[in-house]
Amino acid sequence: MEELTVRQKFIMNNLMEKGPLTLKGLSQQIDVSERTISRETSALNDWLKQYKVRISESGGKLYVDGSELDLIKVRKSFKEFPTLWLLTQEQRQILITAQLLLADEPLKSAYFSHQFNVVEGTISFYLDKIQSWLEDKNLTLVRKRGYGLEVTGSDWYKRNAFVDLIYNYKPLSELLTFLYKDSKDYLLLAFFKVTFGEALTSLTKDIMDEINENVSLTNDIKFFSAYIHLLLVIKRTESQNPIELPPQLVRDIITSKEFGFMNQVQEILRDYGIDLPESELAYLAIHLQGDRKLFQDENEAQKLGFELEDLIREMIYLTEKKLNQKIIADETLLNGLTQHLNPALYRLTMGLEVRNPIINEIRHYYAQLYNAVSYACRHVFSKYNLTIPSNEVGYITMHIGAAIERQNKRDKKNRMLIICPNGMSTAKMLYHKIRNEFPELETIDICSLRDMHAKIKDGYTLVVSTVHIEPEIVPELTVVSPFLPQEDIEKVKAALTKVGQVSALNKSISLPVSEPDELEKDLETVNVMLQTFQLSSLQAETYQDTIQDIVQGIHATHLIADRARIYDLIAKREEKGNVIIPGRHIALIHFRAEEISEPFVSAFRLKHFIEIKGIGYSSENVDTFFVMLARKDESNYILELLGKISVALVENDYFAEVLRFGDLKDIRSELVEILNKEEES
Repeated sequence: MEELTVRQKFIMNNLMEKGPLTLKGLSQQIDVSERTISRETSALNDWLKQYKVRISESGGKLYVDGSELDLIKVRKSFKEFPTLWLLTQEQRQILITAQLLLADEPLKSAYFSHQFNVVEGTISFYLDKIQSWLEDKNLTLVRKRGYGLEVTGSDWYKRNAFVDLIYNYKPLSELLTFLYKDSKDYLLLAFFKVTFGEALTSLTKDIMDEINENVSLTNDIKFFSAYIHLLLVIKRTESQNPIELPPQLVRDIITSKEFGFMNQVQEILRDYGIDLPESELAYLAIHLQGDRKLFQDENEAQKLGFELEDLIREMIYLTEKKLNQKIIADETLLNGLTQHLNPALYRLTMGLEVRNPIINEIRHYYAQLYNAVSYACRHVFSKYNLTIPSNEVGYITMHIGAAIERQNKRDKKNRMLIICPNGMSTAKMLYHKIRNEFPELETIDICSLRDMHAKIKDGYTLVVSTVHIEPEIVPELTVVSPFLPQEDIEKVKAALTKVGQVSALNKSISLPVSEPDELEKDLETVNVMLQTFQLSSLQAETYQDTIQDIVQGIHATHLIADRARIYDLIAKREEKGNVIIPGRHIALIHFRAEEISEPFVSAFRLKHFIEIKGIGYSSENVDTFFVMLARKDESNYILELLGKISVALVENDYFAEVLRFGDLKDIRSELVEILNKEEES
């Protein structure tokens, strides 16, 4: 009898080790149709006859029937088979990327060809996609004939990318099952075996259980994320490639009371024979601590040089403009966004990731709102060189969506007034009939003809009466019988529907950018801003000298009289390490201040590159600084236009090139093009 195929062995192993299983469950595991599974089980039954074992179907599930002795014979007949051959194309790409991110030396494409039993042309196809994905993570895939494949970039970015890969490999529920219940999922076992090895994978599970007794990780996502980061920390330490972090940050963490729990963590690790360098201890501390800040007494937004409430209101304005719907920024919304965004800003400037397990549901069920919030986040935060990832956009969408729900709920509080001159008994009879037919009415009040003038002033969604009343007194009146026959029920329904439609129309109003006279003033301001745009060449050789020259250039415009104030505003931004636009060799400096009299944009070029710290403790060579200044109470119109410019710096390759190498006329022309362009959300 012919040897079984890899797929048939996989199906048989699954049924014996994890069964009974559904056809659908098996088909999803190896990415084939249910019909294919049925065909393979039929072939397996032919082979199993020699062992007196059979695969049977009952209640939609597949079972392996046979005595325990016969099943043992079947297990022994199986040879080790390469599970990796069963991976889907996407899973292969993920595992190739994971190995490249952890590699200590260049890898050959032929290695992956043998690993997955595919031709090198297929691997080359995978690498094209991997290369594009890595670019979005601020990493570069080097592909050189005779040299091999290598990912270059900061180790911080590599680790963040690796964590992303794992969440894309399998659903969170299956990842948690693997972590908590020692799942025998072959594909997950294969992933961890290839990337970390069975021994380290198992050892780290035991260590995490002990760490969790000393450091409470509040939810499953944080626990799993901490597990992966601990794996990375131990593996990189073992390979003598520990992460590099600024010495001052490492000292601050190691000596901080807030991170005192790391003493217990260090002892636990040493009990297992693991001695981490201080940089890895600091890295692990940050990820065990989650989104709590290093320094609790400082406001993260103010450290970045802006007031968080200003950005929140700007973000709400752009969201409602995109939705063409007024959003009431109530106290609950402002507090909720403040509490979320302050630690989120810390995560972003540190290069930390956040997980949102329901991001796909948010995108699906709140597609229009999500797109509007995404547009707002791009244009608001890009001015501060912050890119808000989709997971964070999802959380912000939920906050704003909840505010809209509260707003709609308030709008839908229907109140009815019953005017009845026939006495209280008749009025109460009508009241109970209406209450039974229309339970959605929050309030139903009753009054006589004599009291109706005072009552109507209270404001009701609908007024019904058992008698006719002059339209001048009650314009929108529904006349009904005290007995509320079916035709009157329909009249009330129609009236309530009409009221609901009018309410919806009132909510979906067109939101003007400004009042006509304000808009004219804003347009003139923008024209002046473009006309006064400056392009300056600097002779500075160091970062400090560059900033001093930029301060001098801004001071010469007479926008701010106090040089020290300008320097302080710029220094605050650079301290957080988020002025660099990744991959552009451009630094963006934007701030708002009460002292600024008019918005201002300018560019400063250096003769030579200088190295500047970026997000996640990476660094990049920069030769161009783009400066955008705005007033503290700047108009929403101007802020949106500045947002367009900052988004273009990140997304528009041509604009970045013109800014670095074009002349003044070229830059002004491109700025006009950017500001005139209508963007889709």
